[in-house]
Amino acid sequence: MIEVEGLSITSAAGPILRDVGLHVAPGERLGVVGESGSGKTLLAMSLMGMVPDGLSVTGSIRIDGAEMCGADESAWRRLRARRMAMIFQEPMSALNPLRRVGDTVAEPLIRHLGLAPRAARDKALALFDETGILDPERRLSQYPHQLSGGQRQRVLIALALACDPELLIADEPTTALDANVALRITRLLVRLAEERRMGLLFISHDLAAVSRTTERLMVMYGGDVVETGATAEVLRAPAHPYTAGLLSARPSLAAHGKRRLPTIPGSVPPPQELPRGCRFSGRCGQEIARCAAEMPQPVTTAPDSWAACHLLQARAKGAGA
Repeated sequence: MIEVEGLSITSAAGPILRDVGLHVAPGERLGVVGESGSGKTLLAMSLMGMVPDGLSVTGSIRIDGAEMCGADESAWRRLRARRMAMIFQEPMSALNPLRRVGDTVAEPLIRHLGLAPRAARDKALALFDETGILDPERRLSQYPHQLSGGQRQRVLIALALACDPELLIADEPTTALDANVALRITRLLVRLAEERRMGLLFISHDLAAVSRTTERLMVMYGGDVVETGATAEVLRAPAHPYTAGLLSARPSLAAHGKRRLPTIPGSVPPPQELPRGCRFSGRCGQEIARCAAEMPQPVTTAPDSWAACHLLQARAKGAGA
């Protein structure tokens, strides 16, 4: 349904995303993980044609075979809501505090599908029920501040599903939720993707949520994709030091006694301060001399899986010697 090749986004300060590629077919669920500043949200915005002004976009974004990189706003408007939709990070910011949530969900049904107000309200009621909002009839007339965090998130999901999109982009949909509500939201997204045969791009820093929700995984750091493959395999045996660092930093209930939680030192640098070579250079505990100066090339680690790391390149050369 969507194919991205060589997508790069550049600001006056330098590249922000570099040579990103991905594909999501109907019914597929792709996860994107990485620390804040890795480029996950900007990637999502670019797939919706919502890149902020002042940024240069190059590469290819094909939706159902149609090239959208460089398309004008009117072309993107014809796709949004009807073909693809996005769940934004924070429901209280995404929902209009002065509008009843039922009216918010009904609006795209009236605007894009041409439904009469009564029919749009009925469809909104059905969407509230489908997304598990309790007492949906009453919730239609309530304002965002009258709902819990989980209910607001479900309203955003209902809003995104209103026009039956083929691709749903969920940007950190569980960040503001407690663990139990987050679990229910991820299960809901999986069920909806399966029942509707809808592509799902699930963006998160929560590896547990990603493991429950996705089939394939893409790891980003500093605007680069550093590893990709089947979710279960990447999480079981990460090939890139950055992915391994993210996994080791997760708290574990199985750990016995007191121990210091491993961390990745430092933070993701701003675009203008990123190393010329591997973006992870300077924070990696396995760094070698060439890491800071040379960009690593992808190395196949399993069928449909790869990671970009000089250590993997060196091992591959050694194995072939």
